[in-house]
Amino acid sequence: MKKTVLTTAILCLFALCDVQAQIDNRYHWYDGTITYTATHLEHSNVKMYGMDEGEEHEFVLRYTKEVNPEHQLYSVIDDNLGFYNTGLTAHHQKAEGLDVICIYDSNDLLKTVMSGETEWEAEILNQNRWLNQVKGSYTTKDKNGDVKNIEWTMEKMSVDHIVYPYEIICFNGRATGFIRVEEVPGALNELQGMWKIEPTLEGLHMYSVNTETGNSPWDWEADGKEFNLKRTDLQSGRFDYASRILLNDKQFRHFDKKTLRIMRNEILARHGYRFKSKDLQEYFGKQSWYKPISDNSKVKLSFLEQLNVELIKYEEAQKQ
Repeated sequence: MKKTVLTTAILCLFALCDVQAQIDNRYHWYDGTITYTATHLEHSNVKMYGMDEGEEHEFVLRYTKEVNPEHQLYSVIDDNLGFYNTGLTAHHQKAEGLDVICIYDSNDLLKTVMSGETEWEAEILNQNRWLNQVKGSYTTKDKNGDVKNIEWTMEKMSVDHIVYPYEIICFNGRATGFIRVEEVPGALNELQGMWKIEPTLEGLHMYSVNTETGNSPWDWEADGKEFNLKRTDLQSGRFDYASRILLNDKQFRHFDKKTLRIMRNEILARHGYRFKSKDLQEYFGKQSWYKPISDNSKVKLSFLEQLNVELIKYEEAQKQ
């Protein structure tokens, strides 16, 4: 009997050690910009290492405690990203198919989410998440006032059923928000050339740019041609992707504070949350998909949605 108890205790100890070191070193940990690799150190600490623009980036997650078998706490130490001595903490969590390391600032706001990925190419991850945020059905008007219907999928963009090949412009592995649209023989080719895509509350703003004005996308200047695209497929909201993909690429940081507030609360609205604020009542009351429920305590967000709500709150706080 005593042997059985002792054996069980030893197995539990080994299990605890495994839990404390469960940040998977087979994964590539992606924070929206850099892909890190993890190396297990002694005392269940973990070193994170990445490269960006030829520069090394590293920090150490110092193990603090286990909250539960799927949630460990760490402090962030010894790095060159400005985290050192700033009181940042890290939560490693597994839930609903996600494996993430959440970095919180000294005010307990979610600053960064690093997702465990089997795909090592940060550029591919970045492109896919950017595309998920712009794909959809839109209408716009050309210079003559004629309505154009635009369908944007993960694979193609079509204008009134004419398919336009395009390339996402990346810089140092990041989707810049610029695309290059190729010429289509026999078409009007209003979209041929380089375009900057900016998300808006209504949809997207496209404006053409002159690539001769600088050596990188950040230097290119608008050359006068633009389209305002209004999203039309709104069965589940303007920002429906915030309930499907992790927003750790931070594309949404370009929104103003008012739009960020709508985006964050739309996640709740999709679950029928009943708002007290008059402006939110008016905005979501106009959405055909919004069906408020009588008891807000019944609203249950997915783990991904909870993370996105916290990430948006952080961005809102930066705009005060």
